[in-house]
Amino acid sequence: MFEGFRRGMVYEAETGGAGSGAGEAGEPAGAADAPLEFEGWYKGQPEAVKSLLESHTSGLKSALDSEREGRKKAERELRDLAGKAEKGSEAEKKLIEMADQMAENDRRAEFYDEAHRAGVTNLKLAYLAAATDDLFDKRGRVDMVEMKRNYPELFGLGKPPRGDAGNGTGKGPEAAGGMNAWIRKAAGRG
Repeated sequence: MFEGFRRGMVYEAETGGAGSGAGEAGEPAGAADAPLEFEGWYKGQPEAVKSLLESHTSGLKSALDSEREGRKKAERELRDLAGKAEKGSEAEKKLIEMADQMAENDRRAEFYDEAHRAGVTNLKLAYLAAATDDLFDKRGRVDMVEMKRNYPELFGLGKPPRGDAGNGTGKGPEAAGGMNAWIRKAAGRG
């Protein structure tokens, strides 16, 4: 059923796959060694595919921008209503609290977006660190250079290490004969 489907891409089994550099059975060259990267994949696409992706994402981006603008407008309206409420009243306190919460949610969402692009591996921890160290400017943007200088471990590794039994020791696992040898030995035949 999924014969031509590998690593999220469809390959033609008859022609060797996704064009030049394809290995056996439609597997791209080096597919087992390197993870599939969107930017590399995107650059290799024909113009028709690129324009289709751009038209699809432009609608999503405009929807996101209008949503953000709507939240900022709602926050301004809450602050205006708080200014019109009786000073020190419960309504004023509640309106200011709601506006502050909306502003904090927007700041967090924008931080997550920017931090993800910068390669941060733990967004929640990075946000807490930025808030604790007051790395935000007046407009709510974080100083990523300072963040990287103070917390380089949040920017993580580019590629996770191989996951084998000898990882980190400089040698592979010792060959012990495998499960068959163990079963033979347990049965008194080996």
